[in-house]
Amino acid sequence: MTEFSYPPDWRWIGGLATVVVLVVGLSYTFARGRGGPIPRILGALLRLGAVAVLGVCLLDPHRVQKILHPHQARLAVLFDVSRSMATGDTPGGRLSAARDWTAQHVTRGLPEGVEIIPLTFSDTLRRPTNNTPLSPTGSISAISGALASVLATPSDEPLSGVLLLSDGIETTSQTPDAIARQFRRKGIPIHTVAVGTTNEMRDVILEQVQVRRSAANDAPTKVVLEIRSPGFKGSNVVLQVRRGKDTLATRGIRLNGSNQPVEIEFTPRGSGFQIFDVVASPTPGEWLAANNQRKFGLEIIDPSLRVLYMEGTPQNASSPIPEWKYLKDALQSDKRIKVSVLYRQFGNNGQYLNTVDADPQTGERAWPVEHPTQGFPKSLAKLLDYDVVIHSDIRRDSFSDEQLDAIAALVEKHGGGFVMIGGNSAFGRGGYHRTVLDRIIPLAMEGAYDNEATPTQLRIASNAWSHPLVNIGNTTADTRRIWTERFPTLYGYNRVERAKPGATVLGTGDDGVILLAVQEVGRGRTMAFTSDTTRSWGRDFETLWGEPIRRDRGFEEDNCDSRYYRSFWINAVRWLAAGKSGRTNQPVVLELSQGYGSPGDSVTATVRVRDNAERDLPNAEVALYLATGGLSNVVANARYNAASRAYRATIPMPTAGTHILSAVATTRSNRIGDDRQLLVSEVIDRELADLRARPDLMASIARASGGTAFSITTNPPANLGATLAHLPPPTEELRRTSLWDKLPWLLTALGLISAEWLLRRWRGLA
Repeated sequence: MTEFSYPPDWRWIGGLATVVVLVVGLSYTFARGRGGPIPRILGALLRLGAVAVLGVCLLDPHRVQKILHPHQARLAVLFDVSRSMATGDTPGGRLSAARDWTAQHVTRGLPEGVEIIPLTFSDTLRRPTNNTPLSPTGSISAISGALASVLATPSDEPLSGVLLLSDGIETTSQTPDAIARQFRRKGIPIHTVAVGTTNEMRDVILEQVQVRRSAANDAPTKVVLEIRSPGFKGSNVVLQVRRGKDTLATRGIRLNGSNQPVEIEFTPRGSGFQIFDVVASPTPGEWLAANNQRKFGLEIIDPSLRVLYMEGTPQNASSPIPEWKYLKDALQSDKRIKVSVLYRQFGNNGQYLNTVDADPQTGERAWPVEHPTQGFPKSLAKLLDYDVVIHSDIRRDSFSDEQLDAIAALVEKHGGGFVMIGGNSAFGRGGYHRTVLDRIIPLAMEGAYDNEATPTQLRIASNAWSHPLVNIGNTTADTRRIWTERFPTLYGYNRVERAKPGATVLGTGDDGVILLAVQEVGRGRTMAFTSDTTRSWGRDFETLWGEPIRRDRGFEEDNCDSRYYRSFWINAVRWLAAGKSGRTNQPVVLELSQGYGSPGDSVTATVRVRDNAERDLPNAEVALYLATGGLSNVVANARYNAASRAYRATIPMPTAGTHILSAVATTRSNRIGDDRQLLVSEVIDRELADLRARPDLMASIARASGGTAFSITTNPPANLGATLAHLPPPTEELRRTSLWDKLPWLLTALGLISAEWLLRRWRGLA
């Protein structure tokens, strides 16, 4: 191709050519000499030719030659060589399938000038040598780290693309999409090839164990878990709940091959925080046996009701049985009720009473109410160990004001129960109408001389037959018979003015005197029995309220089973204790963001602290203790978060093992409460824990970088090599060679001028 440095304007060229032709024509038309028309025309043409050659040279003609320079392309091919690539869900294994796919669809179809850079990665990026076979032995799959290393590798020639072949199992905490977007900004697409299937390996996996925070000792409880069993539909496994070497429950189930919930009932024993295992029997052919076991923690509590029974009636000389033993044995006939006995050591006149300080059958001690260490609790904190306090004929001066305040607080604030039984040291006769106990007793007491040693018969109020204290029969008719036909005579009582507003009168005596009344006070409940349970006023009540053991004998104490006496007092204690024993809200509740983790992970501990009125306490001090192998250390102090109204702390996962994390809340050095949770730290092989391929992750990497996502299970396009190479168009170079200064042009111009001059000389033209 020829171009001019001074491109001609053809209008000017035409005009100049016309002028030149006219001038040359005229010069030959009017030239003098003997030349005829032919020499004149030939001379004019020769001159015009010389002028044309000179004109062309003045336009600076040159030859233009186009030369194409193709670019050199570099394609990085990354092979995942972690252990998951050895999975045999594709022919020959995932890594072998990736190599075959590359050889068949990439290597053979690449355009000329494309350089392939083979790379491998697991934990780090490497460039294999020709003599090093690819082997899936890497411990982790650091996809993000490998891509970052590729991007950071310096090179004279930039990459035109990256081909990533992996199953997409990223075992680090980094996000591949972030580094993929950096590739996009640099114009380097990442093309991905997802290797492997999304099918789970044949395995039996225990997960999501759920159990109540606490359970009663020796009471059945349930643990609910989810079991996943891909590939084992129809197979049978045996599940066991164990504590240490002891198997507490066994259940066989048939697997459905998917997710299925399972309930197992077991009976924990003992007390305190205990650690249990749920174990599935190994199944032949399953991938991992390590995930057949799951731990859980459970607070085992003693559900027994604790009763503090204080009896003021001394030992009867005619009976070897202590007076307090009747009621104690009646209550403890229920295994869930534990009774601690205190007795009155001194009479009203200060003399020692005839007392028995040990159970003649069990040897269990009873202590004086006034004993400095074993007597009535000196503080509310100690009194809160009990659910119900039974006060039977105890002198007022046996208690300090603080102890009486504690009884009231036990009922009103903490949901406990209180019973006052009549006698010469009870109610108004005992001076309790002038104490804080007047606030919680359901009856308005008379003055100091309210005792009445008069026989009376108890009659149940018409609206009281369904009350738990009265309804002790198998049927309504049976209950009425028990109270109307079997209830014995009472031989005395304490007079009261009336029932308080809100109280319920359950039984009255002759002339309408109130004998039995109950009331809900604050969070707790109270009961008043104005007669007695012992020999003075209640001698028949405690010995003859039941059925004869033998019908052929007389109905007396040693031939009475006292079944109704027992049922009445057991029902009474359970009703009275409902507010305290039935509380489910703990003052301190610890929750963990996760119960399982690996060393180096973090777990968030959330602690909620409430007072007795269930109000959040924002000013408590909350310490977190980690207990392992009998040793306990403070690992963090939780801070109050106003948004969540709870205390929070981040706990680093400890070394591998089973740990107990405890939260202890205090305020002004007073302990509010504590709670515990199980924390299991285990070294998890993340690479092999879940071998399902992640095509979604691979596709997101390609999408974020501007590349294309492929799979070895689909046929790629025919121009795959060109797509992967991402070659830019070749660079064009134009080479220019000047023509005006070439010899042919000069010789032509000189020849034309010389010929024209010779012609003119020959013909004599001037």
